[in-house]
Amino acid sequence: MRKLLLLFVLIFSISSANLVKHSNEIKANGKPIMFIFTSSGCPYCERLKKDLEEVEFLNKIAKEFDIYEIARDNPESYTIFGEPTTTQTLQMIFKIKVTPYVVIFNSKGEKLWQIPGYSDPFLLSKILKFTKGVDEGKYKKSEWKKYLLEQNLIKDPSKPISPH
Repeated sequence: MRKLLLLFVLIFSISSANLVKHSNEIKANGKPIMFIFTSSGCPYCERLKKDLEEVEFLNKIAKEFDIYEIARDNPESYTIFGEPTTTQTLQMIFKIKVTPYVVIFNSKGEKLWQIPGYSDPFLLSKILKFTKGVDEGKYKKSEWKKYLLEQNLIKDPSKPISPH
């Protein structure tokens, strides 16, 4: 029984370890792409990565993305969508001031979202579903606000809030 449990843990850790990648060459490979900017000692960075692995509904949609971790405190050179760059340049381009910081692209490498700080698994799953929907032609990029309203993730500013 102990060997079976150990085998299960090993298989789970091997299969889940592949979700968040560490690569200096990032290409558009027909899947939407997510960058997660992290820093050492950041508890919310670890929580976000754990959510992607362990929260079932989030993991299901996250598996349809190429997800890359970019460590802010580890200066490296990258080639992203064929262009050479560095950790520092990426931080300036996306105005990274906090971690975790998520940047989401469609499968063609067009940026759709920038999410500063930790994001609730429910909200992040909805954002990933919208991104996937853009790739599938279900939504247009410009319909993000309509989508968030339909998902009850934001309130319609044209409707007054009634006092309780």
